[in-house]
Amino acid sequence: MMNTESETAVVNVTYASREHARQAIQKLNGYQFENNALRVSYIPDENSETDGGQRGPENGRRGYGPRGGPRAGSPSSGMFNKPPHADIPLRLLVPTQYVGAIIGKEGTTIRNITKETQSKIDVHRKENAGAAEKPISIHSTPDGCSSACRMILDIMHQEAKDTKTADEVPLKILAHNNFVGRLIGKEGRNLKKVEQDTDTKITISP
Repeated sequence: MMNTESETAVVNVTYASREHARQAIQKLNGYQFENNALRVSYIPDENSETDGGQRGPENGRRGYGPRGGPRAGSPSSGMFNKPPHADIPLRLLVPTQYVGAIIGKEGTTIRNITKETQSKIDVHRKENAGAAEKPISIHSTPDGCSSACRMILDIMHQEAKDTKTADEVPLKILAHNNFVGRLIGKEGRNLKKVEQDTDTKITISP
């Protein structure tokens, strides 16, 4: 899905049975609608009771919807056996003069990126009016975020070359303070390894 103004629509749907919820998730997750990819997840109902008050793999309290199926990560959860994880977006800070090229005419470029990488991208154009840089948030899998980031960086490099505005365009990532320590690692080992493996120079701003 693509959003250029940080307005996200969330729709909660309740199903009569776990089977209906499972089928809906299988069919809708990743479904392309008007060049946007739908993202579907489920919320187990902790308060739902089972038919007849019994509990078991088929009619326990944990389910895809109000009733039925097991919680994600349980032994009998089937396709939902992956542990839950927080949605941690990749946030970039890009020069304002490149935002138009990243979005493209009538949003065609950004839509192509979201489609090819199965990601959701928010371009925060209205934040910090007049600022030299604008934040961009990418929501996807780690691979999807990396692919979208590479495509955006390629666009900025090409735009800088075409307009002769800069010889080099550094990639700026906005990292949450909670993760900076892990990124650096003990005695800076993690950061040094990334620099060595990728042949890059990384600076963490205070």
